[in-house]
Amino acid sequence: MTLNNTTSAEAKAPILQEYKRNQESEKHLKENPRKTILLLLQGAVDKGNMAKVCHQSHALVEKGFHLGRMTTILDALRDRLSMTKETPLAFDLEELYRYADQSIQEAVFEKDAFYLDSAIEILTELRDAWMEMMQQTGQLHDNQ
Repeated sequence: MTLNNTTSAEAKAPILQEYKRNQESEKHLKENPRKTILLLLQGAVDKGNMAKVCHQSHALVEKGFHLGRMTTILDALRDRLSMTKETPLAFDLEELYRYADQSIQEAVFEKDAFYLDSAIEILTELRDAWMEMMQQTGQLHDNQ
């Protein structure tokens, strides 16, 4: 019988390491909410791709971690919607976010990756459209 003498710091997985806050970056993002949306969409796509890698390698705990992060990011995106008569696009985005979130929930127990692929595809298309809009309006340059 072997005893596991590793400390909790040594056993900590890289995906679970603490996020380090950067006050300067946070101030810049607060001043540029459209870039924040772009980064959130990119983060959701990245987490989706990580969940897919974990799914393929049967790392189900890690897959669940990334799916949970995707859901958290979708919640943050929903929180930024302005639901008024003057913003009908917000209602469409809410439906897309809701569908992507439902797909993520279905992806938790799926044997193949149909629902996960669906969520990743929706979020990728939204990210690409958002990026194109920002580039066309001069809010995002190729080096940003």
